[in-house]
Parts: sequence; C-alpha cells; structure tokens
Amino acid sequence: MALREEYRVALEACPTPLMLVSKDGEILLSNSRLDDLFGYEEGELLNQSVETLVPQEIRRDHPDLREAFFEVPTSRSMGTGRDLFGARKDGELIPVEIGLDPIESDGVPLVMVSVLDIRERKAGEAKIRHALDAASSAIVMIDDHGKIELVNVQTGKMFGYEPDELIGRPIECLVPERYRRKHSVYRVSYQNARANRSMGVGRDLFGVRKDGTEFPVEIGLTPLDGVGGRQIMATVIDITERKLTEEAIQHKNAELERLNHELSEFAYSASHDLKAPLASMAGILALSHDDLSAGDHEEARANLGRARELAERLAGRIEDMLTLAKTDSLDETWEDVAVCDAVVEVWQLLDIDHASGIAFSTAFNHTDPVRTVAPRLLIILENLLSNAINYRDPKKADPTVCVETSDEGGVFRLAVRDNGIGIAKEYHQRIFQAFKRVSDNNAPGNGLGLALVKKNVLHLGGEIAVESDADGTVFTLTLPRRFEVDRQDAAD
Repeated sequence: MALREEYRVALEACPTPLMLVSKDGEILLSNSRLDDLFGYEEGELLNQSVETLVPQEIRRDHPDLREAFFEVPTSRSMGTGRDLFGARKDGELIPVEIGLDPIESDGVPLVMVSVLDIRERKAGEAKIRHALDAASSAIVMIDDHGKIELVNVQTGKMFGYEPDELIGRPIECLVPERYRRKHSVYRVSYQNARANRSMGVGRDLFGVRKDGTEFPVEIGLTPLDGVGGRQIMATVIDITERKLTEEAIQHKNAELERLNHELSEFAYSASHDLKAPLASMAGILALSHDDLSAGDHEEARANLGRARELAERLAGRIEDMLTLAKTDSLDETWEDVAVCDAVVEVWQLLDIDHASGIAFSTAFNHTDPVRTVAPRLLIILENLLSNAINYRDPKKADPTVCVETSDEGGVFRLAVRDNGIGIAKEYHQRIFQAFKRVSDNNAPGNGLGLALVKKNVLHLGGEIAVESDADGTVFTLTLPRRFEVDRQDAAD
C-alpha cells in the first residue's frame, strides 16, 4: 500500500513512539522512536506483523482483539489500570501504555498506534508500593464514590483478605454491618469538608474482618487530589492490644481502689475489734498482779484463765483477718471445672452430722465444664452451703437446700436456695461485710463467710445477689463465661 509522504514526516516528527498498522496487522510505518523502543533498526519492522511486538503468551489471541477493534473502530487508551507489555527484539518485555486511533487512507481502514514506555513510572510505583507494603498500618485509598482503589499488604493481613479481593469494593465492607449506613453519610460529609483528620481518638471505632470478627481501630484520613480525581487515603491502626492493656490497667486500678478500701476497713476493724480485748486483757493482768501481791492465788489463777480466753479469742480474730487478706493472693490459674461434681463434693465434705435431716437437691441446667479459678469457686460454694446449713429454721420440719445452675446469654448462673430463717431486707448489703452478723441465733461462725464469698466473686469478675424473706433465702452467683479469656489475653 502506497502511503502519502506526509504520514512518514508526521510520524517521524512526533516525539512519541508511533506505528501505522493495517487491518490485517501489517506494520506499514514506524518512527525511529518506536524502532529504538523495541530494539529494531530503521525500517526493520516494515511489513512485519504487529504480533511480533506482542508477548508470546497472548500472541495467538491478539488477532481476534485486533479484528474486534476494526469492527468498532474508536479512539481508546489501553493499559491504564492494568498491566500491558511489549516484546522487544531481544525478548525483553517492557511495560507500556498504548493508544489506538482509527484513520482511513484512500478508503482503507488503518490504526495509528502510540506506545508509551512506562518503565520509569513502574519503577517509581514499585518503590511507592514497597514503601506502602512495609508500613505496619493498613493503608487504603478510596475514590470519590467510596470504592477501594489501592490497599497495602498490611490491609489484607489485618482484615483477612487477599489484597486483590478488596479492589473495587465499597469501603463499607470493612465497617461492621450496624455502622454501614451511617458510615456512608459520614464519608459524604467528609468529602464536602476535606482535611487531614484523626478518627477514633476519644471514642470507639471498629473494623470487621472477612470472617465477621470485629476489632477496635483508629483511623487517619488524608485527602488527595490529582490526575486520578478526588481520593482519600485512610491509615488504619489495629488497637486491640492497646485496648486490652487499657482494660488491664483499669482492672488493676479498680483492684487497687478495692484493696485500699479494704485496707482502710481492715485497719478500722483491727483498731476497733482488737483494742477492747487488749484493754480487757491488760486490766485482767493488772488484777492478777494485785492478787498475786496479796497472796490470793485462786483469784489470780481465775483471772489468768480469763486473760487466756481473751488471748485465744483475739488470736482467732487475727487469724480470721489474715484469712480474709490472703484471699487476694490465691493462685489465679484458670481451668475447666466440673461444677456438678464440685457442688456434690463440697456438700459431702461439710459437717454431715450438723447437716443431717436437711434435704439436699440439685438442678443443673448449665454446660459443664465452667472455666474458672477452682480454689475461689470452692470457697464460694463451701461458704454458701455452710450458710444454708447454719441458718436453717428449727421450726420447720423439712429443711431444704437446693443448688440450681443455668447458662443465660454467655453468663453462668448458680443459685443456693434454702428454706431457712431468712434475712431481713435492711441487712442484705451488710451481710457481705467482714465480721458482720445479723442473726441472733447460736449458729457457729465468725461473720467472715459471706465476706469471703463477695471477695472471691469479684476476683472472678462476677456478681453475688441475695433475696430473702420468711420462706427462706436465695444467694445467686453470676459469672461471665469468657471473662477469664479476656483477662488472660490482656495480661499476655
């Protein structure tokens, strides 16, 4: 085909690598810049098939693509947003972008092909990509409509996706379902007032992984305006460990406040409960001294006996105080405990003679085992069951004690129910204080049992409640099923 000379001049004058290709793929013209790009001598490409410049793996399919273009010939760019390569004479593949412009010469359809060498751009993009992938935070770029255009490797790791899975998806796929509608409104509002902004500081934000699990995040937003349009770069930081550390610190602070309060109460109790016996002992010993001086040995012996009784009572009270204090230092090993077996074993280890005549029953409706700190649970069970035995109603011919359990909404619930003498409502809070007894019966005890129950329940992250009237008393223990896991993770 004879081509007008102006085509040759125009191609050679253009700074862009160009070639003119016929409908059947024959290269009719190429300028020196295209020859240099693909490693050919001047004129060497003339009359060759354009497929010569196409990578081997797609060379067979390229004629179909070329034929489709000539069926609907329109100017178009190729390679933007995807990877295209050209094949040099020496076999090297180079990244390119291609522009196609249909023209006619003497009624014959042709295509002007412009080829841009984008090796430098790709090298720059690779450096940027490497920097993004080296970041420890997730980086997500979205367009003006909230579609994800770019993510780094950490985004995939953080949210559980392969990076390519996220491209083109709405950013709301990384937002928990309950927040998605609001998030789209927030996103549009941000587009109308674009500025660098941190999100999540002072309030709780969450991301959602591919598997549906949620985790706390902080997000930084940076607006970008360039040739690609209005975009937003979001930097996402997983703050799960920070939140667990904060919760652990809060737990420790609460624990310290509780211990400080208990220390104050302990000091008050020690000064109040020990001062009077010590004063009495001092007085009795003074009398004994006078009796000995007067030669009244019998009276001195009696007074020394009373002093010894006071000393023993005082030692018992000190031991009780130490028992209460030592509950804070119990082993905190969480383990699976078969509560059904533990309840039966604790009942059997109690004073059977004292408990004779009491109808003991159970109604276990929970899932065993329960993960807890075994020594603390045993202390709770022992004291609640002992309490039920000690305060049975002698006027009732059929004393009963029943242990009931259930699982409700992730909470383990255990109730000890009796038909004993009951506890007046005004004493329901007081009974959990150390050394506070509100009953005037002669049941054994030192007023320490329910205080121990309360302390150990708090250590397990649970609650203890009491309901009581003339028909009996119910102590209800509730423990969160996963409290121990969260606490252990925070400690780690």
